[in-house]
Amino acid sequence: MSKDKFYAIFFIVTAAIVSQGQAGYPGKLGVGFGLSQRGGTFVDLVKENYRWSKADGSDLNGLDVDSAGWPARDCRYIHDGRPVAEWEGLIDDPDAYRVNMSGTYKCSFTGQATVSVDLGGAVSNKVYDSGINKTTFDFAIPAPAAGHGFFVIRFASTKRTSSSPAGSGITDFKMIRPGYPADTNQLWHTPALNALAEANFAAIRFMGFTSSNSESITYTTKTQWSQRKLPTDASQAGILTIGKWDGGCWEYVIDLANRTKISPWINIPVSADTNYVTQLATMLRDNLDPNLKIYVESSNEVWNSSFPQRAWSVAQATALGISEHQNHARRSVELAQVFGSVFGAGSLNSRVRVMLCSHAPMLEWWVDDIMLPYIQSHFGPPKNYIYAICRQTYFGGPLATGAAGTDTNTVDEILTSCHNNITEQISETSGNYAGRQQWIAKAALWQLAGGCGSYEGGNDFMSTEWGNPRRNIANRIRAVRSARMGDEIYYNFANAFFDLGGTIAMNLELSSSYCRYGCWGFTDDISNPDRNYMFKAARRLCSPAGDLNIDKHVDLSDMGIFTPQWLISGDCSADPECADLDNQGDVDFKDFAIMGQNWGL
Repeated sequence: MSKDKFYAIFFIVTAAIVSQGQAGYPGKLGVGFGLSQRGGTFVDLVKENYRWSKADGSDLNGLDVDSAGWPARDCRYIHDGRPVAEWEGLIDDPDAYRVNMSGTYKCSFTGQATVSVDLGGAVSNKVYDSGINKTTFDFAIPAPAAGHGFFVIRFASTKRTSSSPAGSGITDFKMIRPGYPADTNQLWHTPALNALAEANFAAIRFMGFTSSNSESITYTTKTQWSQRKLPTDASQAGILTIGKWDGGCWEYVIDLANRTKISPWINIPVSADTNYVTQLATMLRDNLDPNLKIYVESSNEVWNSSFPQRAWSVAQATALGISEHQNHARRSVELAQVFGSVFGAGSLNSRVRVMLCSHAPMLEWWVDDIMLPYIQSHFGPPKNYIYAICRQTYFGGPLATGAAGTDTNTVDEILTSCHNNITEQISETSGNYAGRQQWIAKAALWQLAGGCGSYEGGNDFMSTEWGNPRRNIANRIRAVRSARMGDEIYYNFANAFFDLGGTIAMNLELSSSYCRYGCWGFTDDISNPDRNYMFKAARRLCSPAGDLNIDKHVDLSDMGIFTPQWLISGDCSADPECADLDNQGDVDFKDFAIMGQNWGL
């Protein structure tokens, strides 16, 4: 076979792979990132968990901690990584799957103390260095069954400095995960970084990471920039004893986005004053990779009475003499104005993308009837401020058949109900007229540059059972772990949203436990994400069309998957230009792989 014929066949087959292989949607699927990913977020475990008690087990109060949240008295540090709800003697997960937290943690703190274990591990190699006032020790969690990370470490006879009185507490406590040097400067747990990189997500939504649903202050109190979470605080979890309800700091949001090269989707507190928003925009402008976009959302689900931010927004709306939904629209424009001023002319709808989010069933009643007209009448065309309107893309469905209270649905029946529910959401031409097609059409009518997006989505059938959250729990979790659930995730985002014209969609979580409270994550173990078919579906969605081995580009390695039965054979003995690169006497896909091993399309 001549090389010309070889090249011709190469391009024909490549075109076939791209056109006929499974569709990919790079740049469209994003994911939520919580403060404590199932399997680990930070290298230092203490950064993602804030659970201290007094020596007697009672809670710390504001007098028991310093300005950063470190205990100022003898204390206990508690971590509980058990499956839900093992503490009640009942595990929801039929597999009782445990994230493995076993191994030796390299621990240190400033000050000195007697260190012992109340539960769940063993302390060894404790050393106090008086020259730098630092104590180090090893903490070992045994494997396998006990390696789920429920432990209590006791610090007694504490002294912050050599001259401090006994019982004065400790600071700068660290627990470095197994596998990292004790003096490591690495911030993020490697499996979390790998999962984000492997899937090639379009955006990371930091709603969970920054604890947007914990905005526990009352109107007219406003959140000041000086009150924000800092990298130097005792934890990135909320520390109410020092008045910090928020989660991870903005510095870490920027760091993760820069490190992964994934655009951040940020949720700004409704109570944040103008200076807070200005300082945040300035920090992002000066420190975020300029190649990354910034998706900006006002808090999270401000319409949702389950969250404290709604009460603040409603109170503000009342004071302004407008409705709560008008206030949500007003606040979104306010954020756009501040960010546009900081980033400069032309930044809005380009690098800065303000997302106006609302409840999916309320397209006609809240979005098109109230919010967008309010912007139009008070600020001018919404397209000048709002990049996209966003809804949810959750799916669920009935989980039990027969008489009320019976739990007879099989895994397949549950999955079928999920598929049907997705299909039903595509178009809704009666009632509230809020199908996905209608949302997309409405965004086009308002000429929004970013069209219609989805701020949250994925499997949500747990929330249909809040009245009896353990109803048929075993089959529900088995359904989530099944191969078919991967297919439903793909169908939900690809065929039932992106193919309709949806622009960007976020799955609620990258990683979470699977239990009565939901199975929100693409995986339930960040250290082994591909054990779950939903994560595999995410990788498919984020890859280019025809990327059959999901390595983020289409090349000759995909040919062998797409057409393993195709062989381009022939006698090469009389052809000096024969492309028999592996010297097997014929030209086949093994030769394509050799020739194109570094080619990417």
